[in-house]
Amino acid sequence: MKALIDKKDFIGLDRCSWFYSGAETPTHRGVLEAITEYLTARSLGPGGRERNAEKEWRCKQNLARMLNGSPDQIALMSSSSEIISMIAQAMRLKPGDNVIIHNLEFPSGVLPWLLLKQDGVEVRVVEHRQWDIDEEDILNQIDDRTRLVLTSHVSYLNGVRIDYQKLYERVSRTNALFVLDATQSFGAFSVDINHADLIVCSTYKWLLGVHGGGILAINPKRGFELMPRYIGWRSVRSSTGRNKFETFEFHSDARRFELGYPSYPTIYALEFTTGLLLEIGVERIAEHILKLGDSVLELLSSLGLTITTPTEPHRRAGNISFLSDDAERIASELYKQGIYLMGGDGRVRISIGAFNDSDDIRNLGEILPKI
Repeated sequence: MKALIDKKDFIGLDRCSWFYSGAETPTHRGVLEAITEYLTARSLGPGGRERNAEKEWRCKQNLARMLNGSPDQIALMSSSSEIISMIAQAMRLKPGDNVIIHNLEFPSGVLPWLLLKQDGVEVRVVEHRQWDIDEEDILNQIDDRTRLVLTSHVSYLNGVRIDYQKLYERVSRTNALFVLDATQSFGAFSVDINHADLIVCSTYKWLLGVHGGGILAINPKRGFELMPRYIGWRSVRSSTGRNKFETFEFHSDARRFELGYPSYPTIYALEFTTGLLLEIGVERIAEHILKLGDSVLELLSSLGLTITTPTEPHRRAGNISFLSDDAERIASELYKQGIYLMGGDGRVRISIGAFNDSDDIRNLGEILPKI
């Protein structure tokens, strides 16, 4: 299979096989140009600020198209960790309330709730079943004191893809909000804001962007009821005027969660990469990833490795993992051979992106058995 995005368009892909997208993606040359454009705009004074505002709006438009929503539902912040922590504070949870997560969740989706345990909030952790998460196990934990259910769309640990639409259909009938962390899927697989109350995502993985950005998408059906416990000049309708020392009014849309100026280099990069992904088509990218994933699963199975990623296409995405007590060493040795992947947490993770091709899989198949 050929890559969907030419490897020559990325810096460094001529010297490696990149299976590291679950951590971060290589730099597209268009991203370098976009960030240079931002730096050039800085020299334009007021004209540069106008350019920044235009790029930010176009970036939100692209994200909204990908999420099947509208730009007013998008807030651009600094990271997924920041966003989830701020959601936790905005929830205003009381003693006896509970939140539901599972044990294949990334720490940013766990720690903010553990912090609230000191305030009497119960954290219910659903256990995986043979490295898969049964949505019914999550739903069965909900009661009349459940205030929030959070899951990643795709697990960072083993790549299981959760049926979030099934979860939302049931959670939306309760008093609990449903938060979806799409960091390990958005840009490679379809994500729809109409099947979650809040969607959180980082910018530097499958979206092909750079560090410094976090995306918050809000479903207005229930999500706009959430009010921040923090505030900045960009959160409000106006921070000037005669009454600025007496009162304020939050924006009625997702902008209420934005504090001050965002990372414009990140936004310039993201405006470019989201445009590229829309041009290629996310469904096409997903099909490409799943087909290459079939070859990776076949390779790992032939080596007798214990695969923790579901083999069914509808239960996996770009991350494929196998168990190893020697994961860090394996990843380090492969790195020396020009194969970039993640080793840690007792597993080796192979992440497949739109720029991967059959040559990458053959390269992995030649070198991995020798490690």
